[in-house]
Amino acid sequence: MQRYGEFILKYPRLVIFGLIIISLSAVYPAININTDFNLEGFYPEDDVVIRDYERLENEFGRDDNTILIGFRSDSLFSESVISDLRDLTEKLESVSFIQEVLSIWQAQHIQQDNNQLSFTSYFNKTDIADTEWSVVKSEITSNPLYKGLLINEEGTATAIILTIDDSENTYANRNRIISSIEEILADYEYNYQFHKSGIPYYRNQYVNMLNSEIVMYITISSVLIILLLWYLYRTIWGVLFPMIIVWTTLLFTVALMHLTGGYIEIMSSTIAPILLCVGVADAIHMISKYDDAREKGLVKRKSILEMLNTLGNATLLTSVTTAIGFASLISSTVMPMKKFGIYTAVGVIIAYLVTILFLPAALRLSKKKRVIDEKSGSFYPFLNKWLLKLAAVNRLYYKKVLIAGALLTLFFFYGMQTLDVNGRIFDDLKDDTQIMQDSRFFAESIAPQFPMEFIIDTGEPESALSLSALRKLEQLEEALLSFPEIHRATGLHTLIKEIHRVMGNEGEYKLPDTDAAIAQYALLLEINEFDELYNLVDFDYRTLRVTAFTEDAGSKRINAIRDEIDTKISGIFSDEIVTITGTTILSADLTNKIVYSLAWSILLALSAITLIMVVLFKNMKLVIIALVPNLIPLIMVGGIMGFLNVDIKPSTAVIFTIALGIAVDDSIHYLARFRIEYLRRKAMMPALTATTVRTGRAIILTSMILIAGFGTLITSAFTSTAMMGILVCTTIFAALIADLFMLPSMFYWLKPKLPIVENPR
Repeated sequence: MQRYGEFILKYPRLVIFGLIIISLSAVYPAININTDFNLEGFYPEDDVVIRDYERLENEFGRDDNTILIGFRSDSLFSESVISDLRDLTEKLESVSFIQEVLSIWQAQHIQQDNNQLSFTSYFNKTDIADTEWSVVKSEITSNPLYKGLLINEEGTATAIILTIDDSENTYANRNRIISSIEEILADYEYNYQFHKSGIPYYRNQYVNMLNSEIVMYITISSVLIILLLWYLYRTIWGVLFPMIIVWTTLLFTVALMHLTGGYIEIMSSTIAPILLCVGVADAIHMISKYDDAREKGLVKRKSILEMLNTLGNATLLTSVTTAIGFASLISSTVMPMKKFGIYTAVGVIIAYLVTILFLPAALRLSKKKRVIDEKSGSFYPFLNKWLLKLAAVNRLYYKKVLIAGALLTLFFFYGMQTLDVNGRIFDDLKDDTQIMQDSRFFAESIAPQFPMEFIIDTGEPESALSLSALRKLEQLEEALLSFPEIHRATGLHTLIKEIHRVMGNEGEYKLPDTDAAIAQYALLLEINEFDELYNLVDFDYRTLRVTAFTEDAGSKRINAIRDEIDTKISGIFSDEIVTITGTTILSADLTNKIVYSLAWSILLALSAITLIMVVLFKNMKLVIIALVPNLIPLIMVGGIMGFLNVDIKPSTAVIFTIALGIAVDDSIHYLARFRIEYLRRKAMMPALTATTVRTGRAIILTSMILIAGFGTLITSAFTSTAMMGILVCTTIFAALIADLFMLPSMFYWLKPKLPIVENPR
């Protein structure tokens, strides 16, 4: 660090100029970063869950390419409302990238005509006024193909389904579709309250909210950190130096994400507040050391070299261990989590590099003696006085401090026992958001919109048209509807029963008695080009599809339902191969993958950090002293989640990684400073007191900055983001208490023997 420091001091303007050039070149890729939310992107290509979903997509099409528009009207079956519905349907058909629009206006009434099938509209399209409204209402609401899909049983709520062309189903195109839909609906909103839903709509609205929140939180966090820095330092340089470091770090990290093919999605959206806080923490530790040196009377040059020699390697170590905590996510099988770990780890290292390059050069060029204005404010003197008292408490009552800490840790460890793994599709949104209100409308007024798909491979062409195969589908439907979370299940048997009823069996909604009748009905549907047929069975009549619609019951319940259904399926389909898939299954399976891969990653990170501690300290007592304060915040945040019944899910599981990174950072700074003070004073007691006062001050300041930065997340419209803000702030506070109380008390208890080196550099 000595040679490096001398180079920086010799060429400070060259270093600043180089950083400016690199920053300008990073602007273009950073502003072109893309955003998206795609469940398939969470899995590696060879994952069995994705292969099952791709089979559904290849044989029957996707189950996540429809946008729903719904509204309620007590006079739905009337000339005025149906006329509006007709106009709406026709206008929506003209929207770009929409392949098909389905509403009760186009619903086909299946009738018999001389032993042939005819498909007509339920409404008199020549003269709507001539429609027999009560008859049409009765027929549509009793049709199993439309009930719970386009209309509710009472005939008071209806849905319009827009199918997006698969080849055009991109984030940008969905935004254009949603914009066009809103323009069309605006002309009718004085009569109807429209509700929009569907997985493509949810994904885009989620990403749009995410984008606006990222910008908002970076802005709010920056303002709060600026105000806090001003209160602490009372100089323009005390504000400007840390903020330039964090903004440059964010710019470089986002640019790197874009250049390496990354994009902003659910998990990577939290990188910004993490780097914002980590970058400021590095700067504060370095600035505190520089000010300490200036306070001792050293000239600027020697103060900068003292800062680099004392904290350059220590800050590198904290950055490396923090990066290891995030980089351990590389072992995850969940792709966005892996990318989140990589980019956050790289961002942490970038923060260190920017700090170690910019800060010495900026301090060399600045005219101020110290970054802090020592003549204004009483916070620093108060903090020093309080930390001296704290050091005395640890020295005199270390056993009581350790006992209290152990009891508190056991208390929170008990709370961890109630932790559960569970995540919902709409878990991230608060109940008062428009998306949640729209979702509730469909769930309560028509049917839930979360599909669970079943693909039944009979093994032989034409086998799907057998009576035995369709009776098995009836048994599957009965098994599915026995779960209160499942509201609707349809398959080829549903269509065949409706055709059988129309073909001379009025009032008898059941399957025909022979294979020949089923084959005849399928032929009639083919002749009439009834497209719905091939959504239920493939072209050679070998593979069947059954679609169930479930509530957003949570991954734990969905996985339990899947396991129970799997058991029932093995009893029903003895000779067939049944695949359970669909967007609902993808989401539920993903939650477990994220949580358990994260647990494995944390174990890897702890192992790597322990190994680093062993190599550095070569003293097992010091390794224990270093690790215990880092485990306490993890246990504490887990206990709080358990007591508050907060489930472990993708959005909350990542908190443990953040907690580990923050806790390790402060502990290493404390231990690195203690080593220096111990070598200088050659005695543990005065070394601990000096470390608690000097490094404790920086730890408290960085903790205040971190709490200010993450605290802004509490106001988020996403419940998971708000919970992350609460829990991370709790973690920061727990890490602060552990480092200031538990860590020095463990020194007094274990009394590790350290070698004393004369005249240490």
